[in-house]
Amino acid sequence: MRKAFGLVALLGTLLFSMALGQRAVGFRLVLPPGGAGLGLALEAPLERSLAFRAFGDLFPSGPSFLLGGEVLFKPDLGQLDRDLRGIRPYFGGGLGARIAGTSAVGVHLSLGAEVLFDPRTGFFLDGEYYYPFGGGGSSRVVLGVNLR
Repeated sequence: MRKAFGLVALLGTLLFSMALGQRAVGFRLVLPPGGAGLGLALEAPLERSLAFRAFGDLFPSGPSFLLGGEVLFKPDLGQLDRDLRGIRPYFGGGLGARIAGTSAVGVHLSLGAEVLFDPRTGFFLDGEYYYPFGGGGSSRVVLGVNLR
């Protein structure tokens, strides 16, 4: 038990240090039709309007995990109109893997919007679709906060 706690603490410290090196850390509340889950995401800018997001979501009802990485086109509408500064709609996709009794790899798509409260804090609402290569896709809604 003591070794397990030490391993979890070490893993948490490692993830926290990796998160500090990234641009944003996201805390996610996942609301799929099958049951709620919690998640963590790391986001890094690639170009002016492109970002890479890696995430992991835990679904306790399964239990199962969904891990993924995606490239997002995420422009700031403030470039078009100053009144819309801080509103960032986005869409993109990548690969995801569901780890459960029967694991599967597939395509993961996202469509959402992030609203920045200040330069370091943003709230997002995201619609996601996961389609495993074996068939049988699932959609979900994600609410979350990004901390920069």
